[in-house]
Amino acid sequence: MARQSRANPASRQESRRGNSSSNKQRSKKGYDHSNPSLRTGGRGLTVWTLQKMAQEKRFKELDDLFDNGLTMNALPVGMAAGTAARVFDIDIELITQCLDSFVSKLWRGKIFFHSNNKRVSEGRNRMRKSIFAPLSPIVPMAKFTTRLLNSHPLAPRAKSNLVILNYADVSTKPYLAELLLTEVQVYDVQVAIKGKYGPVFVGKTWLGKYDEKGEFTASDPNKIIARYFLDFNEGALREQREHHWDDSEEEVPDPLPHVRT
Repeated sequence: MARQSRANPASRQESRRGNSSSNKQRSKKGYDHSNPSLRTGGRGLTVWTLQKMAQEKRFKELDDLFDNGLTMNALPVGMAAGTAARVFDIDIELITQCLDSFVSKLWRGKIFFHSNNKRVSEGRNRMRKSIFAPLSPIVPMAKFTTRLLNSHPLAPRAKSNLVILNYADVSTKPYLAELLLTEVQVYDVQVAIKGKYGPVFVGKTWLGKYDEKGEFTASDPNKIIARYFLDFNEGALREQREHHWDDSEEEVPDPLPHVRT
């Protein structure tokens, strides 16, 4: 897991993102998401094989992947198939229940919006509309802002650039899942690696609090509460539909919103 002292909280990471990058990272051009060299094919990694690794507690392997990712030249765009696994037991029952529901019952992935800035955008989570109706539609909710950063204090060992997801303002409609996320506040950091269909994003989630400026401080920077995995490639979305789906309908933004930063 990523390590950071409490004296260096995550609440300063976005304001320092330009100053904390190394010369080596700045000199890298980075990969385009559609680069065919990033598609391994065959038995390559998918979000489902990565989820199984997390469930089997193969954390050392996952950390090695996270720390040795690909430097990308832009944020991903579009729909992503997603899986996740809770990896840290929390003594607060409400938080534990919220995490279990989010990870196993409600969440199917994310949507990243187009932006005029390739390094800054926002998006939504693909989540079940109702917590209580097992086959209620999957809808875009739980808003986040996202940035492609050269480095991040919560991931000091990462050799690539990385993507952060900030949930300081999650509300889109009065969904119960969004209300839960205002109480159980989280922050995501992810990196890209080579996968079966193309780049796969390996992510870590921290529990903490947002201040009035939308800056996040992790409750314990040395402990993540979940791992998640995203794949924006069409092959992954097709596999999700054909092999990892129930009969739920899904509402998809059409056209995909455009963010001006």
